[in-house]
Amino acid sequence: MKKRSQFHIFRRSIADTIQYRFRNALRKDDLEARGNLSPVSQKEILLVAVVRNEYPEIIPFLDHYRSIGVSRFAIVDDRSEDGTREFLLSQPDVDVFISRKTYGEAGRGTFWRQDIIRRYGFNRWYVIVDADEYLVYDGMDRHDLHDLAGWIQKRGMKHLLAPMIDMYPAGDLRDFPFDPNRAPWEIADHFDASGYDYTTSPQNIKIRGGPRSRAFGTHTLTKYPFVYGDRLTILNSIHAPLPYWRNHVESYGALLHFKFFSNFTTKAQVAVDEGQYWNGASKYKEYLSATIGKPDFNVMSDISQRYSGIQDIIGAGLTQAISWND
Repeated sequence: MKKRSQFHIFRRSIADTIQYRFRNALRKDDLEARGNLSPVSQKEILLVAVVRNEYPEIIPFLDHYRSIGVSRFAIVDDRSEDGTREFLLSQPDVDVFISRKTYGEAGRGTFWRQDIIRRYGFNRWYVIVDADEYLVYDGMDRHDLHDLAGWIQKRGMKHLLAPMIDMYPAGDLRDFPFDPNRAPWEIADHFDASGYDYTTSPQNIKIRGGPRSRAFGTHTLTKYPFVYGDRLTILNSIHAPLPYWRNHVESYGALLHFKFFSNFTTKAQVAVDEGQYWNGASKYKEYLSATIGKPDFNVMSDISQRYSGIQDIIGAGLTQAISWND
């Protein structure tokens, strides 16, 4: 990276860090733990998520992350009414938090995520994802997240770049309901194998494309779902956490994103009605305007490819293989 670019990244990081800390100097952590919190060792990898009405989708989500090494979940339940909170409270490895604030009032969850890191402590690895996002990487059947953390840390990285890959079924979404007894990629089993655009900014590497961009307009797919939380870390954005100089790295993972099921329109309508998302849930309004009234909604195209595993993502050039022996 050129020295001039490095300077701009560093300067923007410092400026935004100062601004964030100044704006939030007097803000108080209002998260309230439900149930007893067990001690967490320094070596454990924690997953942080904010959920609202995610039952039964949360079931395979927890199972997936357990299978790759997450041993504790710190989940903020944002006023769920569908049994999500009750289910989470029944899970011995899940710490549940609630808040008097709404998702929008909490900076679309950014304040909650930052407060969670402050509570559980610095100098440890965190998985930061939504309930419809599944982190995958090369060799994950043999190497868990502890191995991945060690591998990327040896290369001087503290943020894992994993582009969000929108997954979708081969047909009308209305014919493909979510099934908690199956891995979501067994149903929404296709992705766009090309058509992505990459640019750089001081904050991050911007990745755009995928079926949502084709169907609704440009969507940013940049995500850093695995971060080393220390005193410099600020989760001001799930797309560009601070400090920004840690975001300019090569990708060694992908974040499979499962939004395209039969309840797609229903969830979009709820998001619009509640208005808690960015810019008055404008993206969800786009979803509704493009789908309501249509006899079917199918996002398959000539660049669609069936997903059979992480090697398909690597083969499409969307992330890289990991040389575990190096």
